[in-house]
Amino acid sequence: MIQRGLYIVLGVLAGYALFGTFAALGFAAVAVNLLTPLPAAYVGMRCGSAAAGITVLLTAVMVALTGTQATALMYLIQFGLPGAVLPWLLNRGMAWDKATVIVLWAMVAVSLVGLLAVSAVSGQSPVAMAGDLIGREIAQTKTAMQEMLAVADMTVDQRQDVNAAVEGMAAFLQQAYPGIAMTVAGLMTLGLVFLLSLFARGRYTVPGRAFPEWKAPEQLVWVLIVAGFLVVFADGLPATFALNLLVILLPVYFLQGLAVIDCFFRRKAFSPIFRAIGYVLVTLVNPLPLLVTGIGVFDLWADFRKPREPKS
Repeated sequence: MIQRGLYIVLGVLAGYALFGTFAALGFAAVAVNLLTPLPAAYVGMRCGSAAAGITVLLTAVMVALTGTQATALMYLIQFGLPGAVLPWLLNRGMAWDKATVIVLWAMVAVSLVGLLAVSAVSGQSPVAMAGDLIGREIAQTKTAMQEMLAVADMTVDQRQDVNAAVEGMAAFLQQAYPGIAMTVAGLMTLGLVFLLSLFARGRYTVPGRAFPEWKAPEQLVWVLIVAGFLVVFADGLPATFALNLLVILLPVYFLQGLAVIDCFFRRKAFSPIFRAIGYVLVTLVNPLPLLVTGIGVFDLWADFRKPREPKS
């Protein structure tokens, strides 16, 4: 009991500190801020699902006491849900990929319910309120990028090109913001699963198929293909909806392509350092991410991980 209490206290302090990094450091701390649910989730895997829930609630209380109730509510939706629900699902034996999808949809559902509740209290249209929230987020992102570019050493022509690129990015965010938000939440939850499996060390297990063997549902590729055609040939709301689908689905097939590459690395017995360098390269160096995504899409038909019979 004492050990469990110590884990909860440390989890609350760590979660509160990680959540506060964005307020203290701004966009420079986005990656660290996305680790906010990790302490509660780890406590849940080590000490049980109830301990994760207590950790999340106490962290929300600390956020509310030092900030506002709105900030505490934002913590609960963005980070408290994955921090408490993910270990609960994993402790019940649910595979990590299904648990990730359930957590993601739970975050979406709770966000929509919260939006409808706030709009009903304020008397404002939920669509208009969502548009205002998205507009403020895009404006903050655009301002942060312009501030970073203002101190860069560039010629006038280069600065004009970069400003045009920033304007284009803002227009893209305006259309694809829901898909980007879901993608970021999904990647955060997947990162949480990865870190939990990394920290397990025999203390607990993360159920589900090993990543080198993982595949997306086969029917999903047809949704990707239809969405691609709609983006190219449709206009208006159907094209916007299809664009958001692509933003969500393309990272799924990038992960499947990464699983294919991981399987190849392990089959060839490459060292962990070499594998880590390879993952960084295929993630950051253009056009390798597109190639990896293509591998993930065509893995449905080519089955790249199937052992090949040597030719006699």
